Amino acid sequence: MRQARISFQINCLFFLFVFWRASAGEETASQIMEKMDSRLRGKTNRAVVEMTIVTPKWTRQLTVVSWAAGRERSLVKIIEPAKERGVSSLRLGSNMWNYLPTVERTIKIPPSMMMQPWMGSDFSNDDMVKTYSYVTDYQPTLLQTILIGQKPAWVIKCEPKPGIVSLWKQVIFTITKDYFPARQEFFADSQQPVKRLDFSEVKSFGDRDFPSVWTMTNLLKPGRHTRLVYRELEFDIQIPESVFTLTNLARPTP
Repeated sequence: MRQARISFQINCLFFLFVFWRASAGEETASQIMEKMDSRLRGKTNRAVVEMTIVTPKWTRQLTVVSWAAGRERSLVKIIEPAKERGVSSLRLGSNMWNYLPTVERTIKIPPSMMMQPWMGSDFSNDDMVKTYSYVTDYQPTLLQTILIGQKPAWVIKCEPKPGIVSLWKQVIFTITKDYFPARQEFFADSQQPVKRLDFSEVKSFGDRDFPSVWTMTNLLKPGRHTRLVYRELEFDIQIPESVFTLTNLARPTP
C-alpha cells in the first residue's frame, strides 16, 4: 500500500513536470529573463541591506542603503560602520563613480575596473550597480527544464551580445516557475564557474515577494563568500532625480 502511494505521488509529480514543460515551452528565454528582471527591480526601488564578507582569516560587516531607477541609474551608500560611512557608488548609464569621504574625492571607475571587488567583497563593482543588463546586453538560450525539490525551473545560458565587452563568457541562471532566480553561475574562459550566486529565503516586502538572502561564493578561493541580507525593500516609489547626481554622491549620508 505504501509503495503504491509513493508510486502514485511520483507519477503525479512527473505528470506535473511534463505538463509544465509543455506549457512553459510557449515562453522564450528572453521572456523568462525579462519577467525575472522585472520581479527583482520593479520600476524603482530602495533597499537597506546588510553585507557580510567572510574569508578564512576575517569577517567584516557593512550596512548599505541603495536606490535604483530602471536599468540606467543606481546609487549605493554605506551607512555602517561609522569609519566607512559615506563611501558611495553611483551609476548613470554605462558610467560609474565612487566617492571616498576620507579624502573627499570622487573617482570615475574605468570599464577595466568594473569587475574588481566592491569594498573587498565577492560582489564586483558591476554586481553592485549593475552596469550590464542580462536582458539587454546578453543573449539568453534555454538549456533545459529541471526540478528543484518539487518546483519546476528553467536553466538559461546568457552570453554577451556582439560588441558587449564583459569578463563573463557566459552566465547560467536557474530560475523557478514563479520567475525568481535560484542560482547564477559565472564562467570566464574555462568550463568551470568562477563564482556562484545563490538566492534564498523569499519574504514579503509590502505587496511583493523577494529572495531576501543573496550569497556569492568565490569558487577560486575556498572559504570566501559574501552574503547580502535585505532588511528593508520598497518598490515602485517616487525617487527624486536629484538622488542620482554627482552632487548627491558626495553628500553626507543622512
